[in-house]
Amino acid sequence: MIRSLSNSKQRGFTLIEAVVAAGVFAFVVSSSLAVYLATIQLDSKSRSERAVQQNARFIMDFLSKEVRNGSIDYSGTNNSTTLSLINQLDQAESITFDSAAQVLNLTKAGLGTTSLSSDDVRVVAASFAVYPSSNPFVLANDVHVQPHVTVTLQLASVNLKASESATMNIQSTFVVREYPSRQ
Repeated sequence: MIRSLSNSKQRGFTLIEAVVAAGVFAFVVSSSLAVYLATIQLDSKSRSERAVQQNARFIMDFLSKEVRNGSIDYSGTNNSTTLSLINQLDQAESITFDSAAQVLNLTKAGLGTTSLSSDDVRVVAASFAVYPSSNPFVLANDVHVQPHVTVTLQLASVNLKASESATMNIQSTFVVREYPSRQ
């Protein structure tokens, strides 16, 4: 009979073994959960960065095409927040930074206004620097410089969590391709 009692004691787990097993399981699960949450956060940050980069590339490509294939409209408004151009179809257009709405708008004469940025990205700051400030192609002007525009943008993603947001500062200079004779 003593033999049967000792056999029955060895069949189950002790309380200490159960606590140790539960502790090891909790450690593994919490470590796995932490890695999973960090991966989710990194993925969200990467998506934000990609959205900002794609928007920056789109806006700069668009502005590059418009400036290089068109010309600067010196009779229009050209200041740090507005750029007036005449596009390749000989239509007047302006690119304006709306600081209140944090968007870059394209306005074409007779066609209305469209935003150049997506809903996922806001334009925090934008400035345009036109050089020379007066038309170099008129005979009375002594400036002999190819017109160019320097565009500076700061873009940011629209995220609820600051840790997942992305920002990008970008600057580029575009030169007008045509150099007409003086009038």
